[in-house]
Amino acid sequence: MSGMTKSDQELGRRERNKLEKQTRIFDAAAELFAEKGYSAVTTQEIADRADVAGGTLFRYAASKAELLLMVYNAEYRKQIELGEEREAKSTGTEDRVLELVSPLLIASRRNDENTGIYQREVLFGEPSECFRAEGLELSQRLQTRIAQILLEGHPNHTTRTITAARTISNVLHFEIARAALDRITADELTNIVAAQVRLTLAGLPTEKD
Repeated sequence: MSGMTKSDQELGRRERNKLEKQTRIFDAAAELFAEKGYSAVTTQEIADRADVAGGTLFRYAASKAELLLMVYNAEYRKQIELGEEREAKSTGTEDRVLELVSPLLIASRRNDENTGIYQREVLFGEPSECFRAEGLELSQRLQTRIAQILLEGHPNHTTRTITAARTISNVLHFEIARAALDRITADELTNIVAAQVRLTLAGLPTEKD
């Protein structure tokens, strides 16, 4: 601690306290959303479980919807990273894309209500919300990786592969949201997405075209 002023120490303490409160809020929100579902949870319940004041809670997330975004962004990031690991071990364009998105599809079926609201908030939520921006960045990360996979299989067709990747990304959003409404199984959702991925890839030109 040599060379650190009292002001530095106070700043470090405040940052640690802030991080600790944020972690408690995140954990409380994740637990309650998993236990009860989005509509049955109140922000006051989350604040009480996190042992923070209601006003303090809203310094970290502006609304209950943002709390859900915060929780599900972390879950979706984990599933995207898992998909990236699985895809790296796979071969063939179609198999690689499906390995990439499968963990996300499976995770999306754990809670219909939470998944549906998360998709709605990412696509149509308040533009100023930081956790919505984070969710859009995750979606873009996945779309970019899909585009890279497609481009490796079709190196002379950059524009077509980018368009195909955007199509697959849109399919993911739509089918995940629809699965939450229709309550279909993870296997059924995976099969639906696989068929649409296959159809999209069939529209890409061969290297002779």
